[in-house]
Amino acid sequence: METTTVWHDSDWVTVRMDYRLKDTVLYSSKDNGDSLTFAMMPPQFEGDIYEGLKLMGVGDSFTFAVVADSFFLKTARMAELPPYVKPGSPMYFDIKLLSHYTEGQYDTIIEKRKREARQKEIETLNSYLKENHITVKPTESGLYYIPVEKGTGRKPKKGEMCRIYLEVKQLDGTLVFSNFGKDPIDVEYGKDFDTKGLQEGLGMMREGEKATLIVPSPIGVGSKSKGIVPPFTTIVYTVKLDKLRTVEEVRKERAEKKKRRDEERRRLKEAEKLKIALYIKQHQITQKPLETGLYIIPLEEGTGPKPENGDTVWVDYTLYTLQGNVIDSSPEGKPLKFVLGKGQVVAAWDEAVVRMNKGEKARLIVPSKMAYGAWGYKKIGPYTPLLFDVRLADFKKGKK
Repeated sequence: METTTVWHDSDWVTVRMDYRLKDTVLYSSKDNGDSLTFAMMPPQFEGDIYEGLKLMGVGDSFTFAVVADSFFLKTARMAELPPYVKPGSPMYFDIKLLSHYTEGQYDTIIEKRKREARQKEIETLNSYLKENHITVKPTESGLYYIPVEKGTGRKPKKGEMCRIYLEVKQLDGTLVFSNFGKDPIDVEYGKDFDTKGLQEGLGMMREGEKATLIVPSPIGVGSKSKGIVPPFTTIVYTVKLDKLRTVEEVRKERAEKKKRRDEERRRLKEAEKLKIALYIKQHQITQKPLETGLYIIPLEEGTGPKPENGDTVWVDYTLYTLQGNVIDSSPEGKPLKFVLGKGQVVAAWDEAVVRMNKGEKARLIVPSKMAYGAWGYKKIGPYTPLLFDVRLADFKKGKK
């Protein structure tokens, strides 16, 4: 591509670029596939990189220096300088200009890439159909509909709720989603849901039917990624239309489920205080809790200093239920590293570790509000009090 001699704010460039403070690299395009492509724009401040780029020709390598305040506050539009940036300090951009395009040239390149990606998708799909001996003809839209289990009911009508089980894969077998063996999903037929191909396939199914839908990108993810699925990717659905119901039936069922769930949570919340009180009584604990309800019971004395919020700490831990069953623990010799007081761990840890000396070990009796709360986490249910044995292995002072 020939370099244009006149620059416009709508032009596009591809560069290799690092930007850094005096002794710290903040960004490198090497970590982003070697190069970076972006649109030019009017300068954000006098002497910014957009002005500097306009002094360059393709193949040139320059280093630009700007005042860091201007970059962070004007270009990055941050409310304040990061704590590691000294006001008035210089910031350096090491740039090599690899390509320079007008807006029209760049649009042409993008369209070419899209055509190539779509052609590659078609070739991959044809290979998949051949390898799997699929001879069914696509619908006018391009959907491949393959019945798996025959249904005995009727087809859905617009506005009806389809209770479905759904598996989503890419042609290479990568699993994107599945709720088979789990709770079904209720989808209103006629409303947008996931892709046009899935909606079309649902309309072809009968109640009780199971089918495979092969959905190319024009009726699927399109030219943009969808979740973890890349653009121009054919996806394969396995769908079972379990039941057809009215919107009102589904609303009523959801309300009843919510009511039961809320009642169960209320019961668990009330029971939590009793569980903690019983544990305290059974183990003859005389330690008083903090205002938050957290108990910190010393197990082994530490001889080192205490960390402060903002310090990096290393903590060995074992997590138990109140019944003493181990849920999780740090690997031997590999304590968990986190920055204290930044909410990177459960609140109980931030509150306890800041009170501990280096080398100290303590048992924490943790109310759920200081851990996983009303929703729980993985195998830990809602409103579940927990026990943590934690040892402050080491810490490093943070930057002030």
